[in-house]
Amino acid sequence: MTASCHARRRTLVLLVSFALLAILVYWVVAASPPTPRQEEMTLDGRPVIVEYSASASAEDLMLPFYPEAELVSSFSYTVKTKGGIPITYYGSAVLHSADTPDEVVESYRAELPGSPEPETIADESGERYVLAIAGGHEVRKVTITGQDTGCRIELTRATRPVVPRPAPRPRTPYETPA
Repeated sequence: MTASCHARRRTLVLLVSFALLAILVYWVVAASPPTPRQEEMTLDGRPVIVEYSASASAEDLMLPFYPEAELVSSFSYTVKTKGGIPITYYGSAVLHSADTPDEVVESYRAELPGSPEPETIADESGERYVLAIAGGHEVRKVTITGQDTGCRIELTRATRPVVPRPAPRPRTPYETPA
């Protein structure tokens, strides 16, 4: 396999991992209504704060909103330790554009770092294009699906979870033999 195939496979594995984490966080937070913007819970036995926002901006997602596209919905979750140290972030926005999927794909391809090649996915729900970039501890993804009246654009950003470590135990001094 070529290096680009390995990189593409790694990106897809990261996307699936982040998607599963996002679903888990969504289930945990969706169990109670998002009216409280912050909720305290435990993660691996450690207290954390989950912050829910009913909206996510282009700056939050670090992805541009397509020009003249209508924002359909968006949200974000941030998980931090009680001390404020970030653990993970997941945000998403859905847009609708009257432009064709090909126009939207070319626009995002030109704007994203590295000009990523779109992956075409076809299944029973239809055909969609996925442009993804991964680096450092995050993945950003643009999914474009054709519709009768243009296309649906889903923007997603997720950061790799950093599991908080327990506080180190103080060392006990060694006794010297008498």
